Amino acid sequence: MSPEQISGRLRVEHGRTVVNHETIYRFVYESPLGRQEKLYQYLRRGKKKRTRRQGRRSHVRPIAQRLFIDARPPAAAERTEIGHWESDSLLFGHEQALNVLVERLSRFTVVTRLRSKTAQDTWQVLVARLAELPHSSVTADNGSENADHAMVSQALSIPFYFCHPYHSWEKGTVENTNGLIRRYLPRDTDLNHIGQDELDAIAAELNHRPRKRLGFRTPHEVLFGVSVALSY
Repeated sequence: MSPEQISGRLRVEHGRTVVNHETIYRFVYESPLGRQEKLYQYLRRGKKKRTRRQGRRSHVRPIAQRLFIDARPPAAAERTEIGHWESDSLLFGHEQALNVLVERLSRFTVVTRLRSKTAQDTWQVLVARLAELPHSSVTADNGSENADHAMVSQALSIPFYFCHPYHSWEKGTVENTNGLIRRYLPRDTDLNHIGQDELDAIAAELNHRPRKRLGFRTPHEVLFGVSVALSY
């Protein structure tokens, strides 16, 4: 789990802030023990130096007409119904990016190259990919690429939910999947040498891998073969 997820989960379990995620990051990168033991390598992206994701905090104005995650129905929050997706942009060098979609119940994953990390390219990818799959809702963060969320809702007739600002751990399913994809495609990968067929092959490996959380069924089997609640 990421420091944000650890901090957030502890807050849920104890009803108060136990440790701030910034404290965890400082321990990993700045403490003598953290440096000596190279604790950075246990972070999802394993970077030797921390780079803050300032881009997601630089909006002049917030995204209009956001519907926050609190309004999401129990079926989406509790993973008792197929069709509720989380979306995120996975960033690489040279301003390259992928869109990653993960279905919450089955963990079925869709990976798509973005021509650019713009709102227009993002909503078009979301609509094109989700139109072919069961879809009931989308949850994403407050990145500017999600500014055209209304276009997704209109085209697919589904609600589009937002995490609270700076709470990316609220879409932990796609965040964890990003970590799996980084094993195939490290941050320094040049996506100009990666075709969509290769991205589909990576997603296929993830989608046909048995998961303990799914009773050792695969995400593909769950998404296309079972549409009822699973016991965890």
